[in-house]
Amino acid sequence: MNGKKMIAVLAAVMLTAVMAGPALAGTISPNPGKIDIEDLSGRFITTNIEYKGDHQATLTLLENEQFDAEAVKAVQEGDVIRSGGGDIKVETLKWDGPDLRVNEGTPEEALFCDAGRGVFERVMENDMVPQLTIGTMDWEIPEWVVMLDWVDPESGEILDDVAMRTGGQMTALLESGTGPSFAVENVAILYDQNNVPQLVWRYYSPAQ
Repeated sequence: MNGKKMIAVLAAVMLTAVMAGPALAGTISPNPGKIDIEDLSGRFITTNIEYKGDHQATLTLLENEQFDAEAVKAVQEGDVIRSGGGDIKVETLKWDGPDLRVNEGTPEEALFCDAGRGVFERVMENDMVPQLTIGTMDWEIPEWVVMLDWVDPESGEILDDVAMRTGGQMTALLESGTGPSFAVENVAILYDQNNVPQLVWRYYSPAQ
C-alpha cells in the first residue's frame, strides 16, 4: 500500500471512530418568554412589587420558566440544563412516569414535570417554579385599585377568608416594611388594555 492510500485508510478509520464515539454533551436552555410586556390586556401576571416611597413602586413581571418537551426527552447523562440562573450537570437521570428526575439523591437533584402543551417545568421545593423576568415598569399606586389579600399582614399565615383592601391600605402595608413581602413571587396582578394594573392578588408563599 502506497503512502497516499495509507493516509486515506487512516483518515477513514479515524472518522469512523469519531462518529461511533460518545455523543458530545449538549446544553438545554429555557424557552424564550411568551408574554409580551407591551400587550398585557386581561392577563394575570406574577409580579413582584418593590416599594420606592410616596406611592411609587417598581413592578417586575415574571412568567414560569419552561422547556421544550422534545429537548427534555432527549436529555442524556453529561448534558447541562440551564435553570433558575444556574447550570445543572446531568450525572444521572430517571423517568418517573411522564416526569424527569436528574441527579436523584444529590444536592443537584432537579425534577422536570410535564406541564402539557409541549413544555416541561422545573418544580422545586414547595412546588415553586423558577421564573423568567418579562420586564419592569414604574407604577404610581392609586387609591381605587383593589387588592385581594389571602395573607395575614402580621403573621404571614393564610387567611381563612380573603381580605379586600384599597390601594391606600396596600400602600400602608408596603410602607410599614414589617409584614410579609410583596416581592417573593406571591403577587399576581390583572392588567387592562392599557397595561395598567387593575387588581392585585396576594397569596401565601413559603418564601415570604
